[in-house]
Amino acid sequence: MRKNISVIDAITFIYGVKVECKELEEVRVKYSKTGMPRYIIDRNGKRLFTVRSSDGLLTLSEESAKILFDCLPGKVGKVYVTELPTKTVFNKHVVDADENLLRGVDALIVKDDELIAYGRTVVSGREMITLNMGEAIKVRGKLDWRK
Repeated sequence: MRKNISVIDAITFIYGVKVECKELEEVRVKYSKTGMPRYIIDRNGKRLFTVRSSDGLLTLSEESAKILFDCLPGKVGKVYVTELPTKTVFNKHVVDADENLLRGVDALIVKDDELIAYGRTVVSGREMITLNMGEAIKVRGKLDWRK
């Protein structure tokens, strides 16, 4: 049984803001053998998102992180840091974050107004700002930000 999936609606659900991106309007869904959505692919065949089978939320790729960085307004979905992350961003390095970020969703990691990485949040955005110890984000991928 194939489930219909709208990328714009999924991103709106995850980040709480309606996104208007041309790049996200021309995507297709790749389904598994069981008929469940697995990947969101752009018109060139590049994987933008992976649909998590456990809860149906989207995980980012390098391409989708760049697209969302340009499309999401203000600090929505973003975490601002003071140091470059290795595998983990710790709360003491978080300067600012989207307070509405939920635990377990993917966030964009920003330093000096440049997208440097993306990863899965360990705590909520509000906790990232208030806590001064512990993990904030598990980094899934880094971008070559020194161009």
